Amino acid sequence: MGNVNHGTLTDPYLHEPKGIASASAGEIYIADGAGSGAWTQGHRHVGGFITFSTGSPYAHSTTTSDSVLNPTFNLVDNNGFTGLASPNARIRYDGAETLSAALTATFSIQQSSGTSRNVEVVFYKNGAALAGSRVIATAASGEWHQITTAFNTELAANDYIEVFTKADSAATINYASGYLRITGVPD
Repeated sequence: MGNVNHGTLTDPYLHEPKGIASASAGEIYIADGAGSGAWTQGHRHVGGFITFSTGSPYAHSTTTSDSVLNPTFNLVDNNGFTGLASPNARIRYDGAETLSAALTATFSIQQSSGTSRNVEVVFYKNGAALAGSRVIATAASGEWHQITTAFNTELAANDYIEVFTKADSAATINYASGYLRITGVPD
């Protein structure tokens, strides 16, 4: 084949990008804008759920200050994360690439007994509240209500996500179910 520019090649002369032989499954090539690039995971994701139970729900002693929800999260469909139980329930990102991540958490809540309470949930990243992720719902005795929060943030290796809660007055809030999802793509 003579002196031909790559831009004019047609099948069967097209070929894979440089380094394809060393790329792992699921990786994509991301250009760096300087005539090169690197192979990296195309996306990362994880889901963590609280086992459903209305008869024996996760009960959280809620106060008027943020406190971390600390149930057991069962991880599903995990690519690049670790579920931790110590010092409390959190999901840590373990990948090497920095992610633009979407967070979603949804819970079924109920006031265990007594007067209804306004319950808030908020995402924390590395021990600090993510401003803009706080939401509120009413938890009533004998009624299940849904509370959901969603937020976007950047995640780097070893960053972790937790869900905190508080109420307008101290109460025990029951959580019959919950799901925390994190999905991300490389920046």
